[in-house]
Parts: sequence; structure tokens; C-alpha cells
Amino acid sequence: MFYRKKILLNLLNTFNGKLDKISFTKLLLLLCTSDEKNQKYEFVPYQYGAFSFTAYSDINGLKKENIVYEDDQYFILRHFDEQSYKITENDSNQINDLYRQFNGKTADDLMRITYSKYPYYAKNSRRKDLITTEIDNAMKAAISNDKNTVLFDIGYEGKSLEAYLNLLIKNNIKTLVDVRKNPISMKYGFSKGFLSKRAKDLGIDYIHIPELGIESDKRQSLNSLEDYQNLFAQYENTTLKQNIESIEKVYNILMQDRRIALTCFEADKNYCHRYRIATRINNLYPNEFKMEHL
Repeated sequence: MFYRKKILLNLLNTFNGKLDKISFTKLLLLLCTSDEKNQKYEFVPYQYGAFSFTAYSDINGLKKENIVYEDDQYFILRHFDEQSYKITENDSNQINDLYRQFNGKTADDLMRITYSKYPYYAKNSRRKDLITTEIDNAMKAAISNDKNTVLFDIGYEGKSLEAYLNLLIKNNIKTLVDVRKNPISMKYGFSKGFLSKRAKDLGIDYIHIPELGIESDKRQSLNSLEDYQNLFAQYENTTLKQNIESIEKVYNILMQDRRIALTCFEADKNYCHRYRIATRINNLYPNEFKMEHL
């Protein structure tokens, strides 16, 4: 069992084996932010504040193992084995501290506390009644208000889903343009169906343009930067030249939405075709926008 799942189980067990879903998530946020060097989960601003898709995926796994039960409102611990689910003394102490501070607090109380302490996460909240002017101002300050037209590129290699989405949000990106040929990933959260829904839930449009992707078989046996450069030289002379309509489509989306991001897997833009797409657009339409790598 992943250690982070044991954290979830110990949190539920300490709070008497039952927590409403909003309180559970807010307490998990407070726990994870109490130790910045050892964060177990990351969060995005969602419908009721901070939310972790990864934590909920882990809860679903625990449900399948029949360790946790879920109803419309609560997460409920079915059983707890202290030895099997043992965590470090430090983590145990932090959970106990949470219990002493927040046991008996309502979901509304915990939303107020976390919105005040971490206002960024209030961005997409449905509970506008809990957002003060001070919280609203701090929330807006955490998100770029740059009005310039920018073509971003971003790879998800080495990033959690939450960290990736937060980069999009904080840079005020309006549309995510997926340029993978086959938008399927073994990495949690990055297959097309899931990623597009999560982006849209956060107010970011998602568009897939597979015509600008590279067939997976062409990526075999790439062992050096030179190998990648040879692949991309071929890509520029074939795919990009043959798909000018798709290039123009990206450009038109950029001109309309002003802040968009091309995305695929590789973290380093020098090893990814999305940067070649961005460069081609920049060469066709010079001085009309900025380029930025995330």
C-alpha cells in the first residue's frame, strides 16, 4: 500500500472513523501544508476550495479494497489495522494536532479557515458567501493578470496532475491544446478523457489536435539529443508542412483566447515536438505574441 494511503486512513481513524467529504479534504490540505518538505498530496482550486484528484483516486482504491466506505456525504472507515497502516511518529503527531485544533469544526468552519489561510484555493468555490474582500484580493493576486498574448508550452513529465493544472491556472491559461498523436498516458490524470474533463472543470478549454502529433513508433530508439533533432527535422519537413491548416488553427485559437498552452509529455522542450510547433507559428506570424515554457 502506498504510504500516502496510510495517511488517509490514519486521518479518518483519528477523527473517529468518519468525516464528511468537505471536512476530510480541508483537513488533508491543512495536514499536507503543515510540512512543505513532505507534502503527501497537492491540491487545485475546485468547487468547494482545495481539492486533490489524487487523494480521491486513492480513496477509490481503498473503497475497492473494502477498507473505506462512501455515501453521499461521508467517508467512513470500515476497519483499521494499527500495525499494517502505521505511519511515522511525526505524521501521527501532526494528525493528532489537527484533531485537537479542529475536531468539532463544521465543513463551513473549515472552508472559512482554509480560504483565509490559502486564498488561492477559493478561486472556483461555489461558496461565494465565505469569500471576503480580503480573500478575493489575495486570490486574484496569485493568478497572472498579464494581458499579453502568450503561447505557452508545457510537458507533464515529472509533474503531478495538480501541479500541472496549477501552472495553467496561475498563468491564466484559457485553452489547453493537446498535440499528442495518441493522448493516452500511463501516468495518472493525463489521458485525454480525464485531462479534458478536469481542465474544463477548472475553466480551461481543452482541444486535441492529433494531426500535429508524432507516431509512437517514430519515437523508438531515441537515445541522444541528436536523435531527437533528427526526428524533429523530419517532423518539420513532413508533418508541419503537410498540416498548415492545423498550424493556423492553433494560431487562431491563440489570437482569440490570448493565453494558450501546447502540451504533450516531455518536460524539456528540446526533446518535444510542441516547441517545434510553437516555433513554426512564431516564424509564420512574427512579433504577434510571446512564447513561454512552463
